Amino acid sequence: MAPQAACVHEGGGVERRAAHHERERQRRRREAAGGSTEPAAEEATDVEAVSAADVLAGVEESGPNYALPTAREGQRERRERLRVDETAKQAGHTIVETGTHVEILGEQGLWWPATIAGREEDVDGRLVHEVEYDGYQGEQYWHMLDDEQWRRATAMPTPADGTNAAASTEGEESGG
Repeated sequence: MAPQAACVHEGGGVERRAAHHERERQRRRREAAGGSTEPAAEEATDVEAVSAADVLAGVEESGPNYALPTAREGQRERRERLRVDETAKQAGHTIVETGTHVEILGEQGLWWPATIAGREEDVDGRLVHEVEYDGYQGEQYWHMLDDEQWRRATAMPTPADGTNAAASTEGEESGG
């Protein structure tokens, strides 16, 4: 059995790395055959020189090209999650799945983009959602979404500058 990887690589860097490894394999084959180690003219055109500043700007914009594997939910945790969800459903509480992108209306009248990081039953039996706001990674806040004005964030087509924008529906009431 193969050892489990500590990270799972993803994103555009994976394809570039695979292409680099393929070019290196071809170079080693040419070298072993006693030929020139220089790539053929048609292969040389595939390589594009990019400044380090451009590479770092791309990584800053899109984030790293790896993701840590998520632990499989155990039977005990799954049963507890289902029990909490069923209790909340019977009480008529809002249930939003983990990983859902939402926007929450702040006191300033601005919509704050966030991701649902988890949910659990509060001491009074109500369902609370753990929310991680975009740009504030590592900081979790707890919200009772029944008491908040919120909406699911819908991604619009990517603009020319490469950023994602949430659909603007200012003043819209959330259906929860």
